[in-house]
Amino acid sequence: MSHNSKYYRQKIKKKDAEGVSKISSYFKPNTNVGDDEKCENPTESQTIEMPHRSTEEDTKHRSSEEKIEAVTSSSKESMQASAFSLQQFQPKEEGTKVSYSDTVTLQSFDKRKFSAQKYESQYSWLYFSHVKKGFLCKYCELFGVSSSVSPFINKGVDLGTHPTRTLDTHNESKCHKFAVERYSLCKTNTNVYRQLKIQDQVTQGKEVKNKEAVKKIFKCVDFLTRQKLAVSENTEKFVKFVAGLGDNDLQNHLNDSTQKTKYLSSNSVTQIINTISNFHEQELLADMRDKEFALLADESTDMANRSQLSVMARFSRSDNTISTHFLGFVNLDKGTSEAVMEALKSFLLAKGIEIGKVRFVALDGCNTMSGEHKGLQRRIRHESPFSLYINCRNHRLALCLAHLIKKYPILQEIDASLLSLWKLFEFSPQKMAVFKNMQSVYGKEPLTILRAATTRWLSHLHASARFVSRYTCILDTLDAIYDEKKDPEILGIRFNVTKKPLLAGIVLLCDILKPVNMLSLYLQEQDINFTTLPMHVKETIDILHELIGKYQENQLDETEFLKVRDLFTEINDRTDLARRMRDRDRDEMTPETFLERIGIPLIYDLIQEIEDAFCTGAPVLSSFGVLDPRNLPDTVEKLSDYGQDEIQKIADFYGSPKDDAFQGHRIQVRALFDSVALRTELTSFKRHLYMLSSCRSFA
Repeated sequence: MSHNSKYYRQKIKKKDAEGVSKISSYFKPNTNVGDDEKCENPTESQTIEMPHRSTEEDTKHRSSEEKIEAVTSSSKESMQASAFSLQQFQPKEEGTKVSYSDTVTLQSFDKRKFSAQKYESQYSWLYFSHVKKGFLCKYCELFGVSSSVSPFINKGVDLGTHPTRTLDTHNESKCHKFAVERYSLCKTNTNVYRQLKIQDQVTQGKEVKNKEAVKKIFKCVDFLTRQKLAVSENTEKFVKFVAGLGDNDLQNHLNDSTQKTKYLSSNSVTQIINTISNFHEQELLADMRDKEFALLADESTDMANRSQLSVMARFSRSDNTISTHFLGFVNLDKGTSEAVMEALKSFLLAKGIEIGKVRFVALDGCNTMSGEHKGLQRRIRHESPFSLYINCRNHRLALCLAHLIKKYPILQEIDASLLSLWKLFEFSPQKMAVFKNMQSVYGKEPLTILRAATTRWLSHLHASARFVSRYTCILDTLDAIYDEKKDPEILGIRFNVTKKPLLAGIVLLCDILKPVNMLSLYLQEQDINFTTLPMHVKETIDILHELIGKYQENQLDETEFLKVRDLFTEINDRTDLARRMRDRDRDEMTPETFLERIGIPLIYDLIQEIEDAFCTGAPVLSSFGVLDPRNLPDTVEKLSDYGQDEIQKIADFYGSPKDDAFQGHRIQVRALFDSVALRTELTSFKRHLYMLSSCRSFA
């Protein structure tokens, strides 16, 4: 309701005025008085002479007054409505002229004011603030959480003409209910410190449970990462699987948490992986910074034609174990040794690793890396004069055959033919299905063609062996596909694979790459012993010399080259008569002719390449073989003279200061050890090593 009278003043209805004289009748002159008679009392502007009325009329008038008074007094909140008072005069004498001295006074309408007491009693929280010049809520003012200017909290409210609607809206608001709850709590006789302590204990309990669940999620992600599985796709499934095995903490975390707080989204998993990576990296670098280490680096180009340098380090951990760790990739703007060196120095500096503590450097055999005058290994040796360069022996071994391509073009033809045959079946499922079906017809296990990598010649062994074992099936498959489609590409491939020199060269690779691949596998071992490397190289060279002797003496029973004669017969049977007639004048290629012209000279050149590849290296590197227990003598008498020269080389290298000059820059480094003390220590260690080896062999 409103305090304005126009909204709740009751109207006087017409039926309530029945029998009541009209107000205009009071303003008419008295008809009973003569024209020449005047009123005794001249009236003012608001005083009117009232005619004398009969008793019946007076009764009716009083009843109308009572009705009007009853109507106007029906509203308790309003003031007395416009009323008039009628005072009746008694006649002085019967029959004389009577004049009424009673007056009708007209008063102003509805002078009532808005009563705040009504609403303050209805809403206990409401009060008027003279400072804010409006109504405020005492609860929200004390415990409100709004930081901006809000009504009833820090801004006075003018209730206006419809206060009930505004007050009810605020009374039902969430912020008001929250403030009322806080107010009721503060009124209770509760120990605040105890309540805060209880709340803190509850919060700590939730934090402990949450930490335990997150810790187990971290372990799950770490397990998936170590197993080299797709982490972002399998984390949620794996965590739910572990929780289903009976892990109550993890299961409660999944049940009680919302989707945003389960820590299983792709962004959360990515952050977990980065956190684990940073933790392991910082732990690794902290263990590495104060130690000497071996540096391994290799450059490669990705599919986006970006050059990157992969950097690894090998060092002794705090638990006395030697391990190799990946440090990261270095983006290279240029492929020169100077640009690579600058990028490598910046990378190690960012990791907090001192390049002067490098003791061994392992790089590939290209000139940019292994150059003696301006290569990367030379620049690193200038920064760390005690560093020793070890080129990638496996890379050098793979380059041995690559160097022979210039002298023997047949090797390039073999590489191109094997690669084109692999592409033919690899990128056509239909042709691959025909090839597998053809193998099934011959009663053989359906196999695919293996790829021969151009830059890794050692992979040609398996590709050549697969080609020889499925040669007949390959020819039948090419004939079947060509008869159906008449594709000139297939005809060209068939023409190449039926060349006798190329076929004999593929079979020859099966023989000569076997011992070479054995040496390559030895070089790929994680705990390779370089002191025994010359022995393995010698064994490989001896096998190749033995193979040459078998070829020269025509003892082909234990070699793959024995199959060449049957393969040549297969080619003759599949060659058209016209083609054989055209080639009659040419020299007929036989297995013996191929070995004499190409095979045996190729093996000799390969032996020379292997010897050249493994003969280089610092003399001090081979001297470390004296510390290998497998090289110790069998008797104590020989122990005193064993390894004296090698020990002296090691003592001279590490026991003397280094002075190095490179491109006008000079660096001087003190000796790492005392030469005499180091020689004495190594000699004593040699005896202890012999005693330990003897005890183990005796046990």
